[in-house]
Amino acid sequence: MPIVLLAAAAAEESPHDTGVHQVAALSARTAFVFMCLGLCWGTFTSTGWLRRLTGRQATRSSHMVFITLALGFATIHALAFLFMEDEHIAIADLVIPMHTDELTLAVGIVALEVMFAIALSNLAQRWLRQRLWLRLHRFGYVAVTLGVVHSVAGAMADGNLAALWMFGLAVAVPTVLVVALRFLPTRFLTGAGLLKVER
Repeated sequence: MPIVLLAAAAAEESPHDTGVHQVAALSARTAFVFMCLGLCWGTFTSTGWLRRLTGRQATRSSHMVFITLALGFATIHALAFLFMEDEHIAIADLVIPMHTDELTLAVGIVALEVMFAIALSNLAQRWLRQRLWLRLHRFGYVAVTLGVVHSVAGAMADGNLAALWMFGLAVAVPTVLVVALRFLPTRFLTGAGLLKVER
């Protein structure tokens, strides 16, 4: 009987790994919020909806702050797994998408790498043609979509889908609405009173 209890205790996650997992989960949720805020704010910037209130430079700078925070917390989320004791995770597992054959992890890696590629394109913006930079920047929609898929799949694997469902709906639904409005024709937005055409 004591051997069975020892085996069961060994199978449980150590308190250290539980703490690391909580840091990873919290940083992932925070990154998700800032990713959604950055996407919404980027939409506000590109459409000019906020320009009248704050000015273009202030709006663009705040968009950069949200995306930088999203990248920072997403990086903390990934790096937290390096500190697990019960399960060994190497740096290659966090950088190469299908290194571990886990699709959920691969989707998260691709989402983070796409976000970093967009951030690097911003640094090189003065050397890129505006059209090419804009095409690269639009991959942000892909990164957010992959981030949502990674979040849902990770929550299902951890058994936290119910909590994520409410949290995700509260953050993702407004984001999807703002992005959908961004792609609607101007005449529809004007007719609905969401956009004022200056004459």
